[in-house]
Formats: sequence, structure tokens, C-alpha cells
Amino acid sequence: MSGINLNNLSRWLPGDWLMALIFLAVAVVYGLAMGRNRLTIVMLGCYFSYILTLAIPWKEMAFLGVKSAPSSTAQIFIFFVLLLGFYFMLPHSAFSSALRLRGRRSSSWWQAMVFSILQVGLILQMAISFLSVKATASLSSLAQTIFVGQAAQFVWLLLPILAMMFLKGRRHYDVSE
Repeated sequence: MSGINLNNLSRWLPGDWLMALIFLAVAVVYGLAMGRNRLTIVMLGCYFSYILTLAIPWKEMAFLGVKSAPSSTAQIFIFFVLLLGFYFMLPHSAFSSALRLRGRRSSSWWQAMVFSILQVGLILQMAISFLSVKATASLSSLAQTIFVGQAAQFVWLLLPILAMMFLKGRRHYDVSE
């Protein structure tokens, strides 16, 4: 599959629809549990982790005993370890004050759901991008349509950025002083 093609709806199996419903349910529960600020932190961590994982100079690390790039499973593991590290480090960095991520800010439930759906999709797309072509060919037609290919990668990388730009949280100003 080269990207997102909605003309293939008839090829999707009932199992694909079940997978889509599970994806949405997990995203909704995840979003409501995390809240908008934490979702923003994880989303930024996703981008940083993905870029760093792709940029690791494996061939130049021969002095550490690394002869070639590790397997896709190891790269996905490295991505998640970096993501976890950024999740704990970003709130204590200059990013939190620059993006006003301190404290719990009120946001609407639908914003948290939109962020969580985009974030779960982004994380899945990033993890799938580390897989080999042979492994991605064994994915269901729905997963291939939504997550595999340059067009899908572009859409999943762009949509969360647009959401962060346009779905601003409510601002509360204290004018008591």
C-alpha cells in the first residue's frame, strides 16, 4: 500500500472494524486518563524520540561493539525508552514554561479525545515505520491503509502538530492584583 486510500473500504474484514473500534476505545480511555497537558508532553516526546531513534549513527558506534543497525524490535524498544525518558524530563525543562504546561489546566473532554486519538495513531505509525516491508505486508488491510506508506506517515506526523496549534486550552487570567 502506498498510502491512505478510502476506496478500499470494501476490502476491510470485520476483524479490521473490530481493530478500529478497539483503537478508538483505547485512545478515548487513554486521553481521559491523561489529560491535555500530559498528552501534549507525550506528543512532544514522540517527535523527539522518533527523530533521535532515526538519527542514531549505528555504523559509527563500532567502538561500542555495534556492527549494524539493530532489529526493528530493538529500534521500537529504543523509541519507547526515549519516549518514557522525555515524558519524565519535559515537565521539568524549559519546554513546560514555554508551552504553559505547569499545573492542570481545564480543557474540554473532546479536546483530550482528539489529542489521544491522534497520539495513539502517531505512536502506532511511528512503531510500524521501524518494521520491515515484509512485516508491514502481513498487517491487515486496514492497518496498511491507515499506517503504512509515505502519505500515511505525513498525515500522522502533521495532524497532531495542527491539533496542538489550533486546539488551544482555555486560558484563565487572574486580575485580582
